[in-house]
Amino acid sequence: MGRQVDVPGPVPDRDAVLLSHCDGSRPLDGFTAADRGTIGRWRRHGLLLMAPPRTAGHAVAEAPVIVSPHPDDAALALGGTVARQGGRFLDVFSVETWTRDPYYGRRPATTRRLLLAEEAVAARVLGARVELLGFVDAADRDLRRDRFFADPAWSDGSAREEPELLEAVTERLAPLLDGAGLVYVPLGVGGHVDHLACREAVLELARGGRLGGAQVAFYEDQPYSLFSAAEETAKRLGARLAEAGLGALRPRLLPVDETAALTKCEALGAYRIQVRKGIIQRIRRHDMRLAQGAQGAAAPAPPAAERVWLMYS
Repeated sequence: MGRQVDVPGPVPDRDAVLLSHCDGSRPLDGFTAADRGTIGRWRRHGLLLMAPPRTAGHAVAEAPVIVSPHPDDAALALGGTVARQGGRFLDVFSVETWTRDPYYGRRPATTRRLLLAEEAVAARVLGARVELLGFVDAADRDLRRDRFFADPAWSDGSAREEPELLEAVTERLAPLLDGAGLVYVPLGVGGHVDHLACREAVLELARGGRLGGAQVAFYEDQPYSLFSAAEETAKRLGARLAEAGLGALRPRLLPVDETAALTKCEALGAYRIQVRKGIIQRIRRHDMRLAQGAQGAAAPAPPAAERVWLMYS
């Protein structure tokens, strides 16, 4: 008669367990040396993204609000600032399917889902919160399907062509911006109509005295700022705002330290359907040039910077 042998149950695959812990919210130094080696190989193959170590100053509760026309716009423009300070993304036109990739172009439902998944991963890496407002992207609206760039970018004309949409976006943003201390809004560089609609909605709230004491700052839209002059848009928009009695615009560079710069690049790696790797590299070089071009700084220039225009009454 043979002996009874205890057969152990299935053992979880070690790599699968490790991978389940790599959700973008845990810094690399939170893993063992052996696991870091495995994770490093995965990262080189583009399989995952890692969050950086969090600093004591990373206070999401007091973080600014970023009005992001689409999933990815806030991270592209202000990812370094958010990595340092935290942030709350209000993704306005979050129902989108646009892509140049034929594979995803033939699968709009899949594309819509994956674009939001990319945003969720990037936000975890940056330490940001995301709220989806659910408006339909210009490329999927009948009126805008073939013309979703407007000229001039500093005008409110394109937003006024869709009055019901502008009103709906304005009213949706109003309670979400109530009590905010600092609100970042797209400057509108490049003239994408969804970016202009977001900007004009916030200006509608400002005109109506519905922003309380919030400071409004206009960020230079990326990657459009790589191809169009943000300074020109800011100059023309500033003149328009001054004429309307809303105040003047003043440029300000937001310093980005080395950790935050690397974190931004890590987060942007999540965007694979619409954002090419070459664009991410160009944005990083742009941020570096902004820092190097800072004049009159008493301290050494930071590794990178992001640019906004503050609105002063």
